[in-house]
Amino acid sequence: MIYLTDSLDKARQIQERARECGIDAFMEESGGEYLIHLSQTVLQERGRSLPSPVGLVVITGCVLGRGEQELGKTLMKSYFYHLRQCRPCPKALIFLNGGVALTVEGSELLDDLRILAEKGTEILSSDTCLDFYGLKGSLAVGRTAGMKEIVERMHREENTLIL
Repeated sequence: MIYLTDSLDKARQIQERARECGIDAFMEESGGEYLIHLSQTVLQERGRSLPSPVGLVVITGCVLGRGEQELGKTLMKSYFYHLRQCRPCPKALIFLNGGVALTVEGSELLDDLRILAEKGTEILSSDTCLDFYGLKGSLAVGRTAGMKEIVERMHREENTLIL
């Protein structure tokens, strides 16, 4: 099994976590990317694996964290900039409440979201929230989803992160 990342720190964390689990791991650098090779035999013998990456990220607002709004906007931009560089990317991003404003025309995050979509991340925005904020006709990336689908996705994924 091979993990791939462009972050040396993340590569070291994966390698360290594997070794903590008793899995042989070695890292190599290739063109600015780091490949962490894990012993598939050891994984199969022990029936173990490393923790799965986040499968689903739910975004509920336009800022990250509580407190100063400008800081929260800066943190959200930074989060998505770095998220698009993660490998593997999340399976899906779900935008709820005020977070739907990040997926419409004029959002500063459209480039990052489009890159994530190109890498295979599904982007869903709540149709109820888009309608509430009068943004339904402005959706610029991804597609709309009803609450039934959103709830099913949140319960189906193994790892969900809510921001």
